[in-house]
Amino acid sequence: MRRRCGVVARRASHLIALALAAVAAPTRTLAYGGQALVDGILMRGPAHIGVAIRVPDGSILTTSEQLPNGRVRRIAARLPIARGVVILVETLILGSRWLMRSAEISSGQSTIGVPSSRSDRAISGVTVVLTFAFVIALFNIVPALGASFALGVVGIESLFAERALDGVLQIGVLLVYLSLAGRSRDIDRTYRYHGAEHRAIHALENGGALTRAELARWPTAHPRCGTEFLVVVILVSLVSFSLLGRLDALATVVSRVIGIPLVAGVSYEILRLLGKYRTNPIARAFAAPGLAVQRITTRKPDDEMHDVAIAALTVAVEADGGSAPAGSERPAWGSLTAEAPHG
Repeated sequence: MRRRCGVVARRASHLIALALAAVAAPTRTLAYGGQALVDGILMRGPAHIGVAIRVPDGSILTTSEQLPNGRVRRIAARLPIARGVVILVETLILGSRWLMRSAEISSGQSTIGVPSSRSDRAISGVTVVLTFAFVIALFNIVPALGASFALGVVGIESLFAERALDGVLQIGVLLVYLSLAGRSRDIDRTYRYHGAEHRAIHALENGGALTRAELARWPTAHPRCGTEFLVVVILVSLVSFSLLGRLDALATVVSRVIGIPLVAGVSYEILRLLGKYRTNPIARAFAAPGLAVQRITTRKPDDEMHDVAIAALTVAVEADGGSAPAGSERPAWGSLTAEAPHG
């Protein structure tokens, strides 16, 4: 039981750090985004994902998976704000499942190609729910309540001061958590895979071949990373919740829980707009904080990590019917039998 609890705790730690660092990165049409996994990388294209994981014997195993494409999802994906919520939820579920699956595979706790047991899936599901409840509480609700309490103690009733302190606390808690998490050897390694993921996407978007040498030319930060999304979410939430005026503790909690999907949807639309004018000084100013935070959440990868990024992106591109740029390397990899999605 103690060993199982330790496994769940490690999964939750990885999940929180990676959710804050990379999950829900908005993507432009036909652009590729990704997420670092445990000793692996997930690349997401228009219709498929490609996954590459380095297993205990040192080899790379890959698989692809089609993204959801139901009628309701197609309709929602065309509606402003709603499409941001759809992509956020979809990415969280997909990323969380593969993050935990990669932890099992890379550690040798799961046999390749053998689906997890029902109890393991139940534990994974509970872990996801509790983890994101913790994220919402720690990084959104606690700062709001803390700001209200602190200013109440000193007798300041300014709504502007309360929202400003709320924003400072949100950013402070985020930076401290990501910095402390990065001291873990496991998460430090995952941050390095995060850097490799960004380098591969840089190379593809700029017409470069997917090679070790080409990837090494590019920065580990990327303007479409989820950290930029987080910064915009914080800014939008501060403005949005200010419109509600000052609330008591219970109303604050309820408004934050209910309002987060709407805030995420609006933030997504803002990022889509900024993406069209990336060279504009205003857009660059909005991107700057997210790029700065990536100094914490991305680190310099080695060539073996570059190989995993190349494999994942190549699989994703080929699953969508394309091909890697001419001159790309093709690291040796085997096939990972994907576990069918549950739920």
